[in-house]
Amino acid sequence: MLDLECRSCGYKFRKDKAPARCPYCSAEGKVGLLKTAQDLLDETLGEASVMDGERKRRN
Repeated sequence: MLDLECRSCGYKFRKDKAPARCPYCSAEGKVGLLKTAQDLLDETLGEASVMDGERKRRN
C-alpha cells in the first residue's frame, strides 16, 4: 500500500497504486507520494547544508 496525497486539495489516502485523478477533488496528475516526517527532515537538512556551503564561500 502507498500513502498518497493530492497536491491540489491535500487529501491523503492509501492505495495499491497512484490513480491518475484525486478521488476527492478529481484533479488530474496531482497525486503523489505522501512525504514522511523523515523526508521533510532530510529536505530541510539538505537545504541547510547547501546554505552553509554558500555562507562559507562568501566569507
